Amino acid sequence: MPKSTHDIIRVENLEIAIDLRGGDLNVIRGASFRIPAGKTVALVGESGSGKSIIAQAILGITPRVARVTGGHIYFREKAEDTPIDLAAMDDDLPERRALRGGTISIIFQEPMTSLSPLHTIGNQVEEALTLHREVGKGEAKEVTCQMFELVGFPDPKRAYDMYPMELSGGLRQRAMIAMALICHPALLIADEPTTALDVSMQAKILGQLKILQKKLNMAVLLITHDLGVVANMADEVVVIYHGQIMEAGTIEDIFNNPQHVYLKALLNAVPTLTMGKDEKLQSLRDIEHVIPKSMQRTVLPDDSSTSEPLLSVRNLHRTFTIKKQGMFFGSSSRSVTAVSHMNFDVRRGECFGLVGESGCGKTTTIKMIMRALQPDMGEIIYNDGERNQDILALKGGDLKEFRKKMQMVFQDPFSSLSPRSTVLTILKEPLQVHNIGTSREQAEYAAELLKMVGLQPSYLNRYPHSFSGGQRQRIGIARALSLRPDLLICDEPVSALDVSVQAQVLNLMKQLQSELGLTYIFISHNLAVIRYIADRIGVMFKGQLVELASRDELFSNPLHPYTKALLDVVPHANLDHPLDFDRLNREMVTEGQDWGDQFVSMEDGADMEMLKINEDHGILVKSGTQVQQLGGAG
Repeated sequence: MPKSTHDIIRVENLEIAIDLRGGDLNVIRGASFRIPAGKTVALVGESGSGKSIIAQAILGITPRVARVTGGHIYFREKAEDTPIDLAAMDDDLPERRALRGGTISIIFQEPMTSLSPLHTIGNQVEEALTLHREVGKGEAKEVTCQMFELVGFPDPKRAYDMYPMELSGGLRQRAMIAMALICHPALLIADEPTTALDVSMQAKILGQLKILQKKLNMAVLLITHDLGVVANMADEVVVIYHGQIMEAGTIEDIFNNPQHVYLKALLNAVPTLTMGKDEKLQSLRDIEHVIPKSMQRTVLPDDSSTSEPLLSVRNLHRTFTIKKQGMFFGSSSRSVTAVSHMNFDVRRGECFGLVGESGCGKTTTIKMIMRALQPDMGEIIYNDGERNQDILALKGGDLKEFRKKMQMVFQDPFSSLSPRSTVLTILKEPLQVHNIGTSREQAEYAAELLKMVGLQPSYLNRYPHSFSGGQRQRIGIARALSLRPDLLICDEPVSALDVSVQAQVLNLMKQLQSELGLTYIFISHNLAVIRYIADRIGVMFKGQLVELASRDELFSNPLHPYTKALLDVVPHANLDHPLDFDRLNREMVTEGQDWGDQFVSMEDGADMEMLKINEDHGILVKSGTQVQQLGGAG
């Protein structure tokens, strides 16, 4: 990459205010930083700190209620160009629109909501080209297909006619990258580009961005709360808090010699793969909570792992039939195996972690455990300490009564709470469904639930939109605990939260588990989070459980090649453990040939030595491509 000779963006004393009925709210105060040409600058901070609105101001797409009240945003594409003050330009001017999408482009956080479901991705990416370049229809399609190939689509011509719903999350994000880069911008703004992706897909996307940045000699403003991504992608880092720049410097200065208290706190809040068993995450603000007397339980003894498991899953199997309509010859269908002969136990009082790539069958498995899906075969046995219950055989009133014992915390705290209901209504609803208590007793209990997750009872009459992401997730936890369950299933409960709030919620969940005697099934694609909270971990690949071990054993001595591959692509918030992007890019495979397929092909080409695994794993990897489960998975 040619050495940078100038700053493509220079932000000087930027002030941005939002119009409120009671007056202006200053959300950006005196922000100053630079983006050198051809380099990557990471803008890091908590949700609500002002990262995205600065990016919107650079692009000229701030909300109508927001306006730049002071300062400058100087843009200079080439060293010899005269700087343009973007902050002083009218956002609707033709010159501004020409810059937006043509010379300065953006990748948004959520590719599914950023892409139109009514148009093919070919149409959408091609539109970005035709808006800024004078090209014919044929040439536009050819350039679009070339860009699809450049960002790693397996069949660019076929992809051109596909709709977003037909693509995986990783391919949707590649389509967004193709749309952002098709005009070869001088500056790319990447706003949380990998937050919704699993660890292996994240590594592929980041590696692809590295390649494209080098080919196009493009500057990148990377907005993220993942310090592992920052350590592997950035040349310089800007730390923002409550609209003010706290610290800025090279990647080495920021990670090896942090100066500001806020930056030090952010670095300490990141879970790592080397944390000790009893080590606690250092959150910026601890959550003080009070456990209601009615919910206090006797803490389980240390030898609880030797007792009868709380939940036993045996030979669980589920396939889906996908039908495809043909234009002339009717429809065709094929079967897809989502979960294949799963076996594992969840011990009373433990946190059982489940990890794997998107599409490996994690969510399908828990949906069957929750009776939201019916398996093709298998059994799920729940032991409440007095008797075994076959969950799949429960019906009517028995099933309704059982649901109190097992509840769920969902991934997205924004969509899992009804925007039309107050917090009081949300927390009372489970009690009303199960006819527990009078209306007054329910309201008093709801106030206790809020105190249990560190929120004020005065919040009961507020609506979800008035809370931050972390507060909403704590409301979701309170709702899940309202029926006093024994087992809590947590599906990616912190993936949508920034690192400081994530630390708060994880610490709270560990405390609640101990104080309430809870058992968790915790699903995540963040291996550092799993290592922090889980006691035992199962690794899923293509619907199968390929490895099962204690936390320390799994991370110190992974046996299955897929587990090793997952650990290899975890981005560490440590400059001494960088991702090997050169190797990842050489090994990067297209959709339909993911990480797991690489290892299958490796095993096809050579006899893989049989791995000896103890009974706790319950898994045996044989030579060839077969994966068998042996022994008890508990």
